[in-house]
Amino acid sequence: MNKRQSRLTTIADILLNNIVGSQDELLDLLRKEGCNVTQATLSRDLKTLRTSKVATEMGGYRYVVGSGLPTPKEVERGTVDRVSRAAIEDVIMSGQLVVVKTRNGYAGGVAYDIDEIVSPYILGTIAGADTVFVAIAADAPAERVIETLAGIIPPDLVARMLSRREAENQQIPTTEP
Repeated sequence: MNKRQSRLTTIADILLNNIVGSQDELLDLLRKEGCNVTQATLSRDLKTLRTSKVATEMGGYRYVVGSGLPTPKEVERGTVDRVSRAAIEDVIMSGQLVVVKTRNGYAGGVAYDIDEIVSPYILGTIAGADTVFVAIAADAPAERVIETLAGIIPPDLVARMLSRREAENQQIPTTEP
């Protein structure tokens, strides 16, 4: 990995794991990681990572790494293609709805990634600040929906979804007298 690729990865990691409201704050955090860059270089890097500023719960702003389908070069670099996975905190499937909980400010990007999936099982998404509702086709098998979303959802959450699904399938229906 070259110096720029390493720096982009470091910036993405910092923004995913910290609330950073200004380029000055980000420059300080980068210096602590051993990356000494100019403000102009940092601005170009933020553009490359498709960052934007979103409001926080505390009334301030923070940078978030953009999402969407990465270009082939970005996939090759291995930086932007993991943003959705890092932003997703939990996924719950209930009936014809999948609820995806994300870090604050990342729901729109995750929803975009899900909307880009070509699948007869996914009808569309609605995104808030930290939640995405995914509408599922009425006849969609849950396992197929999970398989379809597995490219975006972190592996541990996919395993949890499958475990929940298996537990639901093993429950014996009770009849009330």
